[in-house]
Amino acid sequence: MSGVTENIAIRAESMVKDYARDWLGRRWRALDGLSFTVTCGQICGLVGPNGSGKSTTLKILAGLASLSGGRCTMLPDRSKGEISPGRIAYLPETPSFPTHLTGTEVLTHFARLSGLERSEAAMAVSAALGRVDLGAGSMRRTDEYSKGMRQRLGLAQALLRRADLVLLDEPAAGLDPLGVEILGNIIRELKSSGVTVVLSSHFLPQIEEWCDSLVMLVQGRALFRGTQSEVRTAGGLHRIYVARMKS
Repeated sequence: MSGVTENIAIRAESMVKDYARDWLGRRWRALDGLSFTVTCGQICGLVGPNGSGKSTTLKILAGLASLSGGRCTMLPDRSKGEISPGRIAYLPETPSFPTHLTGTEVLTHFARLSGLERSEAAMAVSAALGRVDLGAGSMRRTDEYSKGMRQRLGLAQALLRRADLVLLDEPAAGLDPLGVEILGNIIRELKSSGVTVVLSSHFLPQIEEWCDSLVMLVQGRALFRGTQSEVRTAGGLHRIYVARMKS
């Protein structure tokens, strides 16, 4: 991933991702020529049915999966022309943690792994827990966590250090209404501080409200790309989604 593009945080060009499908070596194409751009400091939403390529796209952006074809330029460094992994935070679709540790211990472990000194780690953990409102649950072992609590802990982990790009895969999954409201506030705070956010979600009203731009994926292709204003002019994200799926 290289190159320099003014004011563009992500430029995906004809991205292709193939996976081996079975023991015969037959391939499954998760991304099929996907192209889109995300402006620095903006929020981009990825929507689409299950298996459309949303999670694969986020994994590629996070550096956890490689491209089979095409290219992707992200957060270009003007001096080196490359991206530093430390500038990216990532929340997977199903976060998992060591079950014998408490939420606070999990975050402390990852904070220290990221290079923070003990005192810095303690402050970062406290701040992250406060942002996601995990509360007293942070002192319980993670094997006692509900789906929503694991989701909040995963989000807290992604917020431990300031990143230039935050990738969130189904961040609202399992959250109660208050948790969704907290998530929305965090996303808006990230944007106001200049952070670029890319998230996937099946919660169409929320993603339409939060995002500056939206990409609808079906079978690894972008069937719709547009700004929040263009989405609303077209009658809303739900109408676009249903119309594209029926066509």
